[in-house]
Amino acid sequence: MYYITWNDEAVIWLFRIVNVILIGFTAKILFSLFVDKLKAPVWLAFLITIMFVFDEKSMDFSINGMETAFMLLGVSLFVRELLSDEKLNPVRIGLIWAFLMWSRPDAFIHIGSILVGYLLFRNRSLPYITTFFRAGVIGVICYIPWVIFAWAYYGNPIPNTVLAKGSLTFSNIIDRGLNYAQYIFTGMVSGDGPFIWIFAPTYYQTGGWPDVLMFVLKWLCYVVVFLWAVPKVNANARFLSFAAFCIASYLIVFSPFIYPWYIPAVTILCMIAFGSVLTQIATSSAATVQVRKWAPAAMVGLAVIVQVWVYTGGLSQMKMQQQLIENGLRKEIGLYLKEEAESNNETVFLEPLGYIGYYSGLTMYDYPGLGNKTIINARKTLGSESYIEIINHIQPDWVVVRPGELRTSKQEHSDQFAHTYTLVRSYDRKPTIENLSIYGRGYLRYDSQFLVYKKNQTDSKKIAYGR
Repeated sequence: MYYITWNDEAVIWLFRIVNVILIGFTAKILFSLFVDKLKAPVWLAFLITIMFVFDEKSMDFSINGMETAFMLLGVSLFVRELLSDEKLNPVRIGLIWAFLMWSRPDAFIHIGSILVGYLLFRNRSLPYITTFFRAGVIGVICYIPWVIFAWAYYGNPIPNTVLAKGSLTFSNIIDRGLNYAQYIFTGMVSGDGPFIWIFAPTYYQTGGWPDVLMFVLKWLCYVVVFLWAVPKVNANARFLSFAAFCIASYLIVFSPFIYPWYIPAVTILCMIAFGSVLTQIATSSAATVQVRKWAPAAMVGLAVIVQVWVYTGGLSQMKMQQQLIENGLRKEIGLYLKEEAESNNETVFLEPLGYIGYYSGLTMYDYPGLGNKTIINARKTLGSESYIEIINHIQPDWVVVRPGELRTSKQEHSDQFAHTYTLVRSYDRKPTIENLSIYGRGYLRYDSQFLVYKKNQTDSKKIAYGR
């Protein structure tokens, strides 16, 4: 897009337009899926679609640079294929799988979870397994170009973003898995829960949201994620619920942190499962007329209310995040670095890679190492995750950190950093943020201050760490 427009802002807006189109297609698929495939009442299909359109994380991360809209479209297309009344088409399914894998390198978890749920709860016949095998071959062939590119660019067929975040050991995984199993039960009686993030506001952990809202969201998530365990629930709801449970479990156990742009692909499965069981109630001949009429309407109505509540609160939160943090801090830091750098070959250590890296045009040494392998190699060499140790080791030209991120228990690390770098700029939006009247102010507070350090020019030779 940049080579077409040669304009930074145009690229961002073109990407947003593309994602708006993808979200529109996804909403259309979702509505048609309920009306045509699940035979839901039109009003129910409409309200489930409204739930999707007002999902805060889906909308926010689709317009702000993440792969969210692509994943949502891929998941909805895959589910539509599985619910088709016609014979499953391996070519279409294989292309959808390739599309998902090009969107996210761990999309095979989503594909596998949906497949296992489908075979367990909806159809176990051998011809379907053969169809999925053929689809897998097509998907692999279409995904090979990405593998070749990653291998050539990073020297490893596994994408660098996976390597940067994949620091778990086998014992860590076992411990996290056991803690997760325990957390499922303790979450029922605590204020938090292992699945609340599926419908909860972005970075809800920072606080500042009404307790009653979080309570309703927690139990909505619990119910939907465990629909597969209820025998009388229809097969469609059960297999989709099971898929959501598997993907959620993967994120909880294997991801160092459940990044909010990972979540919408789980959320849309939960929405379809939720709508499927409500359709079952609304069309059941065993239920009374009053139950068929009012129970689904009450449940989906409550879900829509909390979705809109989260959306409107999150809209104010993210609007301020965009104005004060993204444009007011990170973009400004990127432009400052671009102006002050003596060449495009200068390097920057930081954690928030996106805006600063994009607008500066410099080489980013980001933690944990998404942009290149320099930080990954430094972490392995040092056996440490300490920012100041990594900085002293790699000696970047610039350092951009939040206050407190350079804390260390060893004085020699601080002394070496102080000898090598000088504070040249400080950015602070905290006073403005503290005066805002919004939900989730703590999220903005976390990114409200940044310090910019420059390597001393007299320090022309890189100091080897530890000497």
